[in-house]
Amino acid sequence: MVTSDPITRRLQRLFAVLDTDEEGYVTWGNYQRIVGRYTAGYALAKSDARIKDLERAYWAQWLGLLSQVTPGQDRLSRDEFVAAHRAVGYGSHAAQLLEDLAQAVFNVLDADGDKRISRDEFARYLDFCEISRSDAAIIFRRLDLDGDAFISQREVARSLRAFHLYNDDLNTPGGIFLGLY
Repeated sequence: MVTSDPITRRLQRLFAVLDTDEEGYVTWGNYQRIVGRYTAGYALAKSDARIKDLERAYWAQWLGLLSQVTPGQDRLSRDEFVAAHRAVGYGSHAAQLLEDLAQAVFNVLDADGDKRISRDEFARYLDFCEISRSDAAIIFRRLDLDGDAFISQREVARSLRAFHLYNDDLNTPGGIFLGLY
């Protein structure tokens, strides 16, 4: 059995998180369920600008993945998902796609609108993701790159880029914003 590289293993874990119905494929509906979880978890209206931005960011990511497979395809197997992510991840638009997603996620988490995520706002996010609060301090410290006791939009973006592109650590903290921990 061939052991895949860390980025491939991480993308396979992301596929498993997205494939909530365990049918062996990821579709746009899987991404819509993520947006729906944010909508319900944060008690936001579907028409809320933050939810619309999150949906647009995920839609752009989905279209980017579909651009890497056979035209007309509307679902991706695990191997197609990984290959498409890797192809998009190193493409010219990847940075902007990740930046848009980071901004959209950040805007939902920054409940008080002060342009930073506090420990309390992050704890609410962990509750939403059903992640133990006992891990909160460790995760928060790994995300708070400048040590100012807040998570900035830039730190969210950097952690998402590290998750997708640069880091061999399977538990890179950026995965937390995609449902991986």
